[in-house]
Amino acid sequence: MKKVTVSAPGKVILMGEHAVVYGKPALISAMNARLTATVSESSKPEIVADEGVEYIKHILVTVCEHYNVKDVPAFKIEISSNIPIGYHLGSSAALGAALVGAFCYLLKGIWNPSLINQLAYEAEKFIHINASGVDPAAVVSGGLIWYRKELEFLRSIWQLPLKIPTTLDHFLLINTGRPKETTGEMVAYVSEKRKAKSEKYEKLFLENEVQTKRVAVAIKEGNEKELIDAIRLGERTLEGMGVVSKKAIPVIRAVERVGGAAKILGGGGRTEGVGFILCYHHDPEKIEKFGKPYGFSVLPIRLGEEGIRLETKL
Repeated sequence: MKKVTVSAPGKVILMGEHAVVYGKPALISAMNARLTATVSESSKPEIVADEGVEYIKHILVTVCEHYNVKDVPAFKIEISSNIPIGYHLGSSAALGAALVGAFCYLLKGIWNPSLINQLAYEAEKFIHINASGVDPAAVVSGGLIWYRKELEFLRSIWQLPLKIPTTLDHFLLINTGRPKETTGEMVAYVSEKRKAKSEKYEKLFLENEVQTKRVAVAIKEGNEKELIDAIRLGERTLEGMGVVSKKAIPVIRAVERVGGAAKILGGGGRTEGVGFILCYHHDPEKIEKFGKPYGFSVLPIRLGEEGIRLETKL
């Protein structure tokens, strides 16, 4: 029986959420949490996963349609992951990429990251109707990614020749609780607001682009002051879009008062938690202590990690 294992990382968006849907750039990083998919030939279909069974079936169909496979094979599919689900850390993109990679390799013996990215993007539309494609690009490529969706069929993806300098390796995640809204719902919310107030939102998207570029330059130059200022101003644009809940804003301001910067990740949230807040502070211990009074857990993370990986070969 043929069997293959593929892993893919989670991701964080350093800057560019929501604006990326409308042709603005996003700066994304793979992180040190991974999902592993093991797919093996089987006499009958079997899926071992905590969530996403229908999505997993859709991913298989997407790959089979690409290769014009009429009879979908029976596979045993096993998923294990330490990427929290529903927290805007790219868990669905990691699942899509890992499974596309595994299916392509089992069906055709092909390992093509560019194709994996494209098919994972197509599959992602099953859960995000207005998907930007940023998440699959990040988890497939790894490292630091500069992404811009030019047209529906044209997405510019650059793996930046940068690493997070050791002097700036002070990122953490603050867990504010799983948001009630999905990423798709938040994208739809911004879309509706943009239709009603197009001039306001275009200004917010443009300002977000400015801060995304500043974050990239700050990382390249190892400029902590510039990085903190750019994250703070970029977060204000997200608040202006209405994707940062009243529960999250006081936490972000508290981080700023002690000399750091913080922002939501991914879709954000409007009513309760926003998932994880990405936080930067030169002294991470201050933030680790700071989270306790709010009842939030704090997790140090590493950015710029490896992308999709073929763990076992046929």
